[in-house]
Amino acid sequence: MTTRLRALPLTPPPVHGETIGSYLNRLADANHLTIGHLSSLIGPSRQHRRVDNRVGYWTPATLSRLAVLTGRSASLLVHAMPPLGAIGDPSLRLPRSVTEEVTEPRRRPACRLCMARRHIRGLVVRSTPPHQGVCHRHHRWLLGDEQHDLTRLPEVLRANRRHQRIVRRGTPPSTDLAYADARDRALKWFASETGGPSLRQRWDRRLDVLGEDPFGDPYRASDARIELVTYPEAVVLTGLFASSHWRDHSHLPAEAARRLGIVPQKWVVIPKIRWS
Repeated sequence: MTTRLRALPLTPPPVHGETIGSYLNRLADANHLTIGHLSSLIGPSRQHRRVDNRVGYWTPATLSRLAVLTGRSASLLVHAMPPLGAIGDPSLRLPRSVTEEVTEPRRRPACRLCMARRHIRGLVVRSTPPHQGVCHRHHRWLLGDEQHDLTRLPEVLRANRRHQRIVRRGTPPSTDLAYADARDRALKWFASETGGPSLRQRWDRRLDVLGEDPFGDPYRASDARIELVTYPEAVVLTGLFASSHWRDHSHLPAEAARRLGIVPQKWVVIPKIRWS
């Protein structure tokens, strides 16, 4: 099946962690092809979205044909886009567990400044875990489309370093579940406005640093902005939730208040985390 194919005129390299859909769209754009036509060259024609990372319908022949079109080995493509390595895995057809749903890597645009530095044009979408949501080279927040400059928010950069240390010292998926719980708790505190004056002042200051959202609701911050401004506190809680000592400790709420630098109040209630 691959003998009738030959490499496309332009074959940009995949970015490590790039979604399959993102790479296929960049490959099609570079060669002035529709994504449907490119898709038909490697297998059944379909419209791949840039965030698409599914391989349940792929076959080894599909991967081989993509290798021929790009002039790159299948192993190199799998290294850059790990989901390709699961082609043919029957478990992909089974319903995913709650843990898999919660801990699935998030799909977000790669740092535009990093891509420009590598002379890569166009949108690149990567599949990355939460602790890789900051570009430290360019001080950029990578969640959402705005990619905010964090130069004036050094606490967010420090929090991400701490988040990375928590992940290195922990075991998956426990650390990812801990962050998901911590993030949701912080977002609820922000939305309910019961986080106390100290946290509210921090969050409002960070929102002011971000400046006006030209495309958002002037009376309500976007979800991406809220996650950014509450991120340092979410990482503090992540450290507690990921700790086998503190996870089920009766003094967890008091310790959370101490680490957050706030006065213990009734609203600092941390529900017992379910790890299954």
